[in-house]
Amino acid sequence: MTLEEIAEALVAHCKAGTVARGLEELYADDAESVEPFPGPDGSSPIAKGREAIQGKHEWWADAFDVHEAAVDGPHLHGQDRFAVIFEIDATNRESGERMRMKEVGVYTVDDGRIVREEFFYAPG
Repeated sequence: MTLEEIAEALVAHCKAGTVARGLEELYADDAESVEPFPGPDGSSPIAKGREAIQGKHEWWADAFDVHEAAVDGPHLHGQDRFAVIFEIDATNRESGERMRMKEVGVYTVDDGRIVREEFFYAPG
């Protein structure tokens, strides 16, 4: 798959709610996911491997009720990267706190697979 095909497929999975399938189809086995901060339990901000990335998604689904989500992109950069903008309105199930978030995901592709994703959050 080309960079554009991979990027468009990821965005389609995000919009359709089929992220687990997208992880299986598009990510390398040893892909990395990088958050800007450690996890709520103090865990590393870097998840290594497709299984660990899937675990992040499962944690999110278990911890938050999503009221609204928007996906903008993909925005291509060169031959090996693309970005996607996410806007999410969600409530933390444990605390009851409702929040609006905006983040940019930057994805690196190598040999037809996503090998790295990095997330950047808007302050506020």
